[in-house]
Amino acid sequence: MAAALPSVLIIIPWFGPWPAWMRFFIESCRWNPTVDWLLFSDAPPPEDLPPNLRVVTTSFEDYRALAASRLGIKPAWTEAYTLCDLKPTWGFIHPSEIAGYDYWGFGDLDVIYGDLRRFYTPEVLVHDVISAHEHIVSAHFALLRTTPSMVSAFQQIPRWKARLSSAPYEGFDEQMFSRLFLPIRGKRAWRRLITPFLGGGYFREQFSTNLPGLKWIDGTGNFPGQWFWDRGRLTTDRSGEREFLYLHFSHWQSNRWTGEEMASWKDLARLDNVPEERPTGFAISAKGFTPLPERAPASSGPPIAHATAMDIR
Repeated sequence: MAAALPSVLIIIPWFGPWPAWMRFFIESCRWNPTVDWLLFSDAPPPEDLPPNLRVVTTSFEDYRALAASRLGIKPAWTEAYTLCDLKPTWGFIHPSEIAGYDYWGFGDLDVIYGDLRRFYTPEVLVHDVISAHEHIVSAHFALLRTTPSMVSAFQQIPRWKARLSSAPYEGFDEQMFSRLFLPIRGKRAWRRLITPFLGGGYFREQFSTNLPGLKWIDGTGNFPGQWFWDRGRLTTDRSGEREFLYLHFSHWQSNRWTGEEMASWKDLARLDNVPEERPTGFAISAKGFTPLPERAPASSGPPIAHATAMDIR
């Protein structure tokens, strides 16, 4: 009998209308049947959800109150974006939801997943923290082991209650949280005197994010112009048959981190150019979501969930 796969739950709060690319995000989840997603939102649950994705309907005000109560803070923030700071706290805020899972994680909706188990194998899923960047905890997709020390790891950050109560976004989820697991060198090394070091983790660059300051697999800033999702496989126009963990397409949908005057997708008359039926393949580029060229099918449907994968929904 095959050994059980380490079980994984990704938690993502989202408030406001679902993004225009939501059905593509959902489809990439469907093709990862041994990973579970739990979304909290004030938007009605999308139709045709796969069994590994659940949406809990709640208002932003109620979720804010829940987070404040569990964390013992008095938040000054009123914008949903500030919830990004709270990503490392989801396991602490939702103890009953993560109970029984080997790992819980946080992420974003502006991603398309490839075959997650191809990269995060049982051999990888032995680390306390797993990041898709080599230099920082990747807030768009990171996993933490479900242990008391990792569920409460964020509490090791100095003045964590004040930082999580602050109105503006603090960078708690990436910059501050990363200091717990990555060495601090040079002029910043003094921070180790006030920020404890909890040890290393699995920090492997997955080339998921195409933003200034990051590099592509060839060491240049010449990122792919197109990504291709085909029945759970994620490839690009610059990498042959090499597969990738996921695509974080923030550079096309937002100019928050690019410095550009306008993000590419903001000027599109139509983002979704794929036929309405459930997609089995699509391309992603500055032109939005477009159909793939005709090709032989890799399989007839999403892979079947591993018989020993945990399901506590």
